[in-house]
Amino acid sequence: MTATRSASSADRLLRWSLLASLTALVFGLFVLAVYCVVETIGNPGYSLVDAYWIGRLPWMGIAEALIVSGATACAVSGAFTVIWLGGSGLRALAIPALLAVGLWWFLSVAMTAMRFVPCPVGATCPAPPPDPWAYAYSVPMTAVLLLILPGVFLTVLAIVSRQRSQAAAPA
Repeated sequence: MTATRSASSADRLLRWSLLASLTALVFGLFVLAVYCVVETIGNPGYSLVDAYWIGRLPWMGIAEALIVSGATACAVSGAFTVIWLGGSGLRALAIPALLAVGLWWFLSVAMTAMRFVPCPVGATCPAPPPDPWAYAYSVPMTAVLLLILPGVFLTVLAIVSRQRSQAAAPA
């Protein structure tokens, strides 16, 4: 009885974490799309790409934070769900996607650590802190290929593994 209750609450927690992370990702993409359209309307002759590169704050910052956080949370909660419920085939599919997200985070930390910060001669200046949001904004295709798509893929795998486990459960 207790094991069933703990498995049920773990399943519920994973389901809600998937829903919350996917909501954050979709809302971030929505904020980004609305911002770009409004910027394009306000500046005749600009394309959506031009509007993206203008990147006015706070809207671009809000969109970046929601997209990066949502995609990362999708990947983590999706991977946990696949590990918890999925078969070995689904787990094997989840590993490369999770490694892609890890690579993106490694690159975001590595690239921001290599930023040049002017420092007076003879002074000891601290290295700039990692800024994954600026990295996602500056190199959007890397964020799409190594963060957003794997996060969505892991979410879809998690949904498939949940459906398979529910179908296999005795009635």
